[in-house]
Amino acid sequence: MSKAAVLAAILLAAIATPVFADDVADKIELARTANSKGDSLRALAALQTAEAAIAARLVDQFARVMPPAPAGWEATAPESEPLDAVGGGLTVTRGYQKGDSVMNATLTIDNPSVANSAALFQAGPSSGEGGTAWRAVKVGPETAMLRFDPSSGEGEIVLVVQMRAALQIEGSDIPSDQALAAVAQGWNLTLLKKLLGQ
Repeated sequence: MSKAAVLAAILLAAIATPVFADDVADKIELARTANSKGDSLRALAALQTAEAAIAARLVDQFARVMPPAPAGWEATAPESEPLDAVGGGLTVTRGYQKGDSVMNATLTIDNPSVANSAALFQAGPSSGEGGTAWRAVKVGPETAMLRFDPSSGEGEIVLVVQMRAALQIEGSDIPSDQALAAVAQGWNLTLLKKLLGQ
């Protein structure tokens, strides 16, 4: 089976839900038709167009998982990028600022780095950077790992969902670990689990 045919099969499976509109299905059908006629270039172009449309929709959907800005803070618009060069998947980021205090939220999906985040939970409480200990906290029904250094105002909170998504918030010059926990409560975990297929 040619590469174009394989890609077509994968993308057809990926859009087998009502969330994807007919324009993507049309592009994949165009690719299948072109491939059957031996026109691999046109098949590839159609698949690339379909892939870009799917990626754009996924970015829009996962951006809605990101936490809103806490009261008194300003937030940037969510940004994302594919992680094809480092194992696949995608990442969505959003920044928050209040005066000199800064927090950055990162959602990483279907990338090998998620396993690194999950290792925090297997190890249990331990020292992070600068000797700051990790401790378990609750984010809704989920367990997250948090560390905070009051002397520097730096910390982070990490949550892993279904071994497919790592949710991380890093903060600098923040007044307490409560700032991290408050933002983490804003993750839309219900939507995330729905998007991941749970």
